[in-house]
Amino acid sequence: MDRIESRNNSIIKSVAALRESAERRASGSFVFEGAHLLEEYLRSGRTPRAVFVREDSYARYSSLAARAGCDLYEVTAPVYDKLTQEKAPQGILTVADMLPEIKELCAENAQETVASLGGGHTVILENLQDPGNVGTVIRTAAALGASVLLCSCADIYSAKTLRATMGALFFCRAALCRSAELAINALHSRGRRVISAALYGETLPLGGFEILKDDCFVIGSEGGGISQKTLESCDFSARIPISGAVESLNAAAAAAVFLWEAARGGTV
Repeated sequence: MDRIESRNNSIIKSVAALRESAERRASGSFVFEGAHLLEEYLRSGRTPRAVFVREDSYARYSSLAARAGCDLYEVTAPVYDKLTQEKAPQGILTVADMLPEIKELCAENAQETVASLGGGHTVILENLQDPGNVGTVIRTAAALGASVLLCSCADIYSAKTLRATMGALFFCRAALCRSAELAINALHSRGRRVISAALYGETLPLGGFEILKDDCFVIGSEGGGISQKTLESCDFSARIPISGAVESLNAAAAAAVFLWEAARGGTV
């Protein structure tokens, strides 16, 4: 274990820079905070690059940090303050390689990437920008055995998204894509049905059709919903029957309803 006392240390500067998505992409690494996320990361069978523990938290986390089997640094409180993005940090921060299983779906590898997600249901997120919603959907999908295609969504490696996944990101089947239309075409090429979650227009209510074992569901952005081009690419649209007390559900809640009803099988 090494000790770092200077906020100008080159290692500290490089880790602090990982707050920015451009730096994460350039370095191929990301950071996350807290004991639970580290425990889940280790449970997934991975080894991080480095763990940083604030000096006043070292006694509490020494065993967990040692179990990580990587470079370990004890840092002073001012140094840790330069690293953390949390309002009430636990005092343990991890640097890890970006997850190789999460690939970017593009025109050149679309079918291969879709195939790598495996069978079962898939939720396609289009333009979700709230990291809490994106993280919650990832967590829900992992819990219900579904995969996730994220199309122009909030950065999955941001601190807020990672926190919302509660470690589910380390176990989920997911891929990134700039275009929902491209993702849908790739799914169609494999004979899969794609259903949009829509509020208006010609829709079928959940309960009015059979959900197949490999159906896919599109959830639109928090404010704008699903784009017209994406709607036209889907096989049909479905709506969640709700009372007139509210106009719509939160995007993460809507995804949870679709995935839960799909997971329980049969008609919804």
